Amino acid sequence: MAPIGLDLGARTPEETAVAICAEIIAIRTGHTAPSLKHGDGPIHAPDRLR
Repeated sequence: MAPIGLDLGARTPEETAVAICAEIIAIRTGHTAPSLKHGDGPIHAPDRLR
């Protein structure tokens, strides 16, 4: 399922991996978090692409 991960503002592959792990932990512990799959619109804001 894509996109995957929490909206942590990741900019690098390593930060994206942390966001994916954070979503797994949130689901396993029963916590809610702003998953990217529930968002609408672009994943990255234009100012984050620099």
